[in-house]
Amino acid sequence: MTLKLHRALLGLALLGLHGLSGAEVPAATAEALMHKSGVWAQLGDVAAQVKAGMAQSMQADGLDDEDVERLNALADSAFSAERLRTSFLQVLSQRATPADSASALKWYDSPSGKAMTALEEASSASFDDMNRVMAEGNQALAKASAKRQTLLSQTVKATRAVEGMVTLQIHTAVAVLQGVAKVVPNQPQLPAADLRKAFEAQRPQMVASSLGVALSMFALTYQSASDKALAQYVKFLSSKSGAALILTMEEALDASLSSAAEALGIGIPKTPGTLSL
Repeated sequence: MTLKLHRALLGLALLGLHGLSGAEVPAATAEALMHKSGVWAQLGDVAAQVKAGMAQSMQADGLDDEDVERLNALADSAFSAERLRTSFLQVLSQRATPADSASALKWYDSPSGKAMTALEEASSASFDDMNRVMAEGNQALAKASAKRQTLLSQTVKATRAVEGMVTLQIHTAVAVLQGVAKVVPNQPQLPAADLRKAFEAQRPQMVASSLGVALSMFALTYQSASDKALAQYVKFLSSKSGAALILTMEEALDASLSSAAEALGIGIPKTPGTLSL
């Protein structure tokens, strides 16, 4: 099941475009950043994306309708918007600095910032079918000019989308397995450190395969943005506050989704017929 969950979580890469780091700021400031950056809305799409990613696995394993309904309800609970937003807000408010917050809010209030946030929110809401997303993204990338492809590559690099995507996949996989292990008695268990080490050994291959995924996703997400707007976005993301924002966003998202993934793992053995996912 964790491999299918990875596929669903690929759609969350765009969440890694925002974040801040440093000293604590008021929760109200952190929440404003979440709303203006689009993160607040995007976290509300996570449960649907996870369920879409699990659907193929559930069908292949022949679960009956009752078990499918139970597992979907479990995903809704584990990845609820309220749960993810609360966890994310806590990390962000603890690590954002007033200076970086002010710089980020200035960007988000600009015409280009608002336009990019709108595109990312719309993209997140449509990531319920990764086959369609990748097909359309590949087409958009193939049609992009050389200049556009360079800008997309710069955006992927500036957002650390590939690194964040792979780390997210590894940590959520470990969290799911840890959750299952907590409620399945008398089963051989690898320590979390060993599990993480085993997945980390695959990181180079995961990074290589995720690069193409990120480029296609970004090509589709920013398809209607001008080259000028995309260049302005890269400039902001590469700035001091933008770079700090990326690192803390990774940490906040990792903390939120790892906790949710562990909750999912804990609930799976309690749903008859789902351990083979």
